[in-house]
Amino acid sequence: MSEQTYSDIQRKKNSIIDSLIHLGIYKKGNKQLYELTLHELKAEYHIVNPAIQDLSF
Repeated sequence: MSEQTYSDIQRKKNSIIDSLIHLGIYKKGNKQLYELTLHELKAEYHIVNPAIQDLSF
């Protein structure tokens, strides 16, 4: 994976994590948000905020 791709993924993860924290979500099960994959974070965001269909983070 290139550094650019890795940076893009990290930026997207951080953005979703910030949004989840703003909504009062700090963990999923026994995992901290930073331990989740991008896919898991997007799924969690859709669960807590189903009105948002397009995640353009």
